[in-house]
Amino acid sequence: MPASSIRIGLYVNDPKSTILRHVRCLLNWEMRFHTVLREDLATLRPGDCDVLLLHGGWYGIDRIPSQEQHRFRTTPAHRKMGEAVRGFVRAGGGVVGICCGAFNVVWLGLLEAEISRSQGAGLHALEIVDATHPIAKSVRRRAQGRRDRRWLPVPCVRVNGPIFFPKRKEQMVFSYDWEQRLGAVLAGGYGRGRAVAISPHPEMTEDELERYVTSTPRM
Repeated sequence: MPASSIRIGLYVNDPKSTILRHVRCLLNWEMRFHTVLREDLATLRPGDCDVLLLHGGWYGIDRIPSQEQHRFRTTPAHRKMGEAVRGFVRAGGGVVGICCGAFNVVWLGLLEAEISRSQGAGLHALEIVDATHPIAKSVRRRAQGRRDRRWLPVPCVRVNGPIFFPKRKEQMVFSYDWEQRLGAVLAGGYGRGRAVAISPHPEMTEDELERYVTSTPRM
């Protein structure tokens, strides 16, 4: 799907977190977007946008029973927001969660994975796990003359993002390690829609964010 035809719903939980970088990226790519405020999330409906983009720097929409940990208490307001997001994706919408937004993609049950919280901020490298995935195709580079690897690592910026252990290994697109055990980017289906959980911050390397957003509707 051409970038210019994708309608982005940019969730705004806290304008002071990472929103400005996202807005700059979307404007630079001439992508259509509108903001979805926290108080509006409970009324999200299928067709309101093509892709819901959940930024980093915040916590807490809702959690399925298996993800009720870390003293989180679901409130009626959280439950309504969670039901709305699940219904949106189930009906065919796409959701992309970045860092804390990725936590929520898993907590909502849109992708099944265990999460490990590990501190770490700065430049990181991603290992390509599924080179055939639309997200990976535009960044895969052959490791010419190397016998120990097929693809060159992909640079990224991580700011305490989650480490995933997916229940379905085929949903891991990138890992943080050579052994492909520490998931960095997951992608998979939920109902008729698609979900992507991204541990690092692709908006800090702008070309990366565009790839995630434009790939989600057609995966």
